[in-house]
Amino acid sequence: MPIPERMLTSMKQAQRVVLIAHVSPDGDTLGSALALRLALLAVGAVADVVCQDAVPELYATLPGAGTVVPPEKVAGRVYDLAVAVDVSDALRMGDCSPVFEAARSRMVVDHHGTNTRFGEENWVDPDASATGVLVLQLVRALGAELTPEIARCLFVALSTDTGHFQYQNTNAQALRAAADCVEARIDVAQITEGLYRERPRAKTELLACALRSLTFERGGRLAYMKLSRADFERCGASDAMSEGLINYAIETQGVKVAFLARENDAGVKFSLRSRPPYDVAAVCKRFGGGGHVFAAGCTIAAPLDEAIPAMLAAIDVG
Repeated sequence: MPIPERMLTSMKQAQRVVLIAHVSPDGDTLGSALALRLALLAVGAVADVVCQDAVPELYATLPGAGTVVPPEKVAGRVYDLAVAVDVSDALRMGDCSPVFEAARSRMVVDHHGTNTRFGEENWVDPDASATGVLVLQLVRALGAELTPEIARCLFVALSTDTGHFQYQNTNAQALRAAADCVEARIDVAQITEGLYRERPRAKTELLACALRSLTFERGGRLAYMKLSRADFERCGASDAMSEGLINYAIETQGVKVAFLARENDAGVKFSLRSRPPYDVAAVCKRFGGGGHVFAAGCTIAAPLDEAIPAMLAAIDVG
């Protein structure tokens, strides 16, 4: 899907740009926003990245990660342009919404099929494996060089949203984009080691907690794990360390739909995964969430012992 002409024109003309990552930031929203920031800086614009939540330790070494600030740090600033990057709806901006709304022009760049098109200009391509694929096109259209720093950010965006090019959403476009990043002289082995082959001890202990809770339903077609606030405290783990744990459930033979339920201040956050033909985005949409057909999330404002039965009742695996 080509870049909308008005979007590209506005981006080229903007002198001050704010890039907004979604709450509980992952590799795609951070990698894409940081890559776009570097490209905008290279062509003479001032660009900031804001996010309600802190950058997870897993992504702390991304080029420019230390420049990501909470919205209160830019309160009162009026930007020429605000771009919500990998954000499927306005609520996913969290406390960054006022920054977005205060900008003179507002845009959305995303690949979620459930996107609500909340910008004045919206470039939403559900066929893109990651928002990083779209940002690579923007980098080139802006006339910026694909430097090793930008390429590293984009490779992390691509890799994390495709399960290191193993998920069903991996397509030729994503692999070509990854090849372009490799040609820009990134160290793939180093990036992969940091993302997938080492973890803090606290995350390993959190994984053990999750696996102890692993439960199978519906003849083994449905599996779920749960983590309480006490589990996080006992392990000394942050919420961000739960990223990827759901894979241990969905990768079990015979499982068609899986979810991880974890307590937080807002209630219980659910991460869902599925295998064809089961649509977990539709399930999450019933609770105000969204995502992709085979990977989605939502939050239910209730205790664990109420939220999990509600989710089980909403899932139909035949």
